[in-house]
Order: sequence, then C-alpha cells, then structure tokens
Amino acid sequence: MSESESRERLLAAAKALMLSQGYAGTTVDSICEKAGLTKGSFYHFFKSKEALGLAVLEWSLLKGGEILRTGPHTAIKDPLQRAFAFMGHVEASAVDLWSNGCLLGVYASELAETNDRMQATVSRMFSEVNTYFVSELAPLAEAADGRLPSAAELGEQYLTLLEGAIVLAKAYRDPNRIVAALKGFRSNIERALGTPV
Repeated sequence: MSESESRERLLAAAKALMLSQGYAGTTVDSICEKAGLTKGSFYHFFKSKEALGLAVLEWSLLKGGEILRTGPHTAIKDPLQRAFAFMGHVEASAVDLWSNGCLLGVYASELAETNDRMQATVSRMFSEVNTYFVSELAPLAEAADGRLPSAAELGEQYLTLLEGAIVLAKAYRDPNRIVAALKGFRSNIERALGTPV
C-alpha cells in the first residue's frame, strides 16, 4: 500500500469514527484499528490527534467541495437556471454527503468553546462554504427585484438550513429530512420569483 493510500485510509477512518462517536470519543487506537494500520503509521503522518483532526477537516471539505463543484449545474450558462440546477445538485447529493452528519458541525458543537485552533479552522471553513453558496445563489437575489434577501443573506440562510437539517436528520435517523429541507428552500425561492425551474 502506498503512503498516500495509507494516509487516505487514516483520514477516512477518522472521519467515520468522529461522525459516529464525536471527536472526544474517537481515539488514535480506534482510528488505527478501523484503518487497519499501526500507530507507527498514524504518527508517520500526524504528530497528534489534533493534527489529524485538522487534516480530516481539510480533506473532508475538499472531497465534499469536489462533489458540489462538479455537478451538472456547471455546464449551464444561464445564471438563474444554473442557480436552480445547483440547488437540485445539492439535493441529489445530500444523502451521500451528509447522511452520517457533518464534520464541521460536530467540531463546532464539540470543540469551538475549548479549542481555539479548531474553532478558528471551523469558522474559516464555514465561511468558505458560505462564500461558495453565495456565489452560486447570487443570481437568485439579482433576479428577485427585492422579493428575496441579498445574495449574502441567501447564502447564510442556505448554510444555516443545511446544518440544521443535518442535525435533525441525525436526531430522527432520517437523512431524507436534509433533502426535504433543501427542496423546501428551493420551492420558496421559486414561489418568490414566480418561476418554477
């Protein structure tokens, strides 16, 4: 197995465990066991559990971002149609991406008050996600002629709705709640604009 494959296995194992057990409930031993690697392999790549925790966040954001940024919406030239197609793509990807939870949400609720470095990383990443959502949803605000909030507010609302839906999906053990919430957001936009797309 190559070094990159070993590192990837550690990251995937850590993410799965942290989503199911939380950051505090996940040990280096349990990560190594799930990845099928030794502690020596772990410490070859990461100097500490915190270093791994930060790397898992970066890796997870990159993987999720690749999925969201490469959907069918990217081929659409009309900005308004692209924005609606983006929301459809997020809906279609939601169960695969977040049925087990959101690592940013886990870290925010578990570590934001006790670990300044993790808090800074989580808030920066949420800001990056929000900025991306704003860029994709901006055409909606521009077309709304005051019937919708600003692009910045739409992006923040979309992120807030998504994170809340992920929490409720975990609580009810029903990932379809994420899809329903996202579809509801899109339907509200369609009603406000008077244009189902």
